[in-house]
Amino acid sequence: MKKILCFGTVSDKYKNAIESAMRECPEIIDWEPAPDGDELPKTDAELILMKCDIHSDDFLRHIIAINKKLFNGEKFYLTHCGIFFDKSGLRQPFILTDAACIPYPDETQLTHIVNNAVKLYAKVFDKEHAPFISLISAGGDTNTKIAPLFHSWYNEHKNEFPKDTLRIEQLDVALDKNIRAEKHLTGEIANIVVVDNINTGNAIFKSLSVLGNWEPACFLMGGKNTIILNSRGATEDALVKNIVLACRN
Repeated sequence: MKKILCFGTVSDKYKNAIESAMRECPEIIDWEPAPDGDELPKTDAELILMKCDIHSDDFLRHIIAINKKLFNGEKFYLTHCGIFFDKSGLRQPFILTDAACIPYPDETQLTHIVNNAVKLYAKVFDKEHAPFISLISAGGDTNTKIAPLFHSWYNEHKNEFPKDTLRIEQLDVALDKNIRAEKHLTGEIANIVVVDNINTGNAIFKSLSVLGNWEPACFLMGGKNTIILNSRGATEDALVKNIVLACRN
């Protein structure tokens, strides 16, 4: 059983999306507004925490306060994962993850960013196979502060992943099968794209969702509950998709 806990104003757009998702997912038994404080309501159902019409900063303050209590003082790392769906259906979905809660991560935090994305990939897409992960740095070789983070982390952790599933790449190579073939790389394109700072993540996210032919579904990973981080501009159909994905085990 799952119950949706809504943060912010639940306008008709959100109500309609929740009701549509409930028809698709019988395991969703109910929804309710989040309490004013940062205590979760007592329930036997699994809670899905969902951002409705509320500013992201205010939503994050609630989510961080809730998880501080749930983790009893232990460290936790909330990271942003956007699942991008090609509206044309020609390109497989992929996860873009950045450091939304950790604007410039260190190597320890980067480990959590990657692991959170891998967990989301297993939850939503495929528990049996390891995803192809591309590390993308906007700085490239010209930025001495950003790019070395990925090189250092990659060299330290590459043996923890199946062969050839973790790579440092350019964005076009990571997302375009034809370009990969031209560069004599494996034909597998990225299931997960990891960027090393929030500014790069925002630029890619907005370019794909606003200018490209892509529709995102967004989550915060690393908390005790499934957390849906909706954009206030998300369409009703996009909201339904996000809720349905959140219900996958």
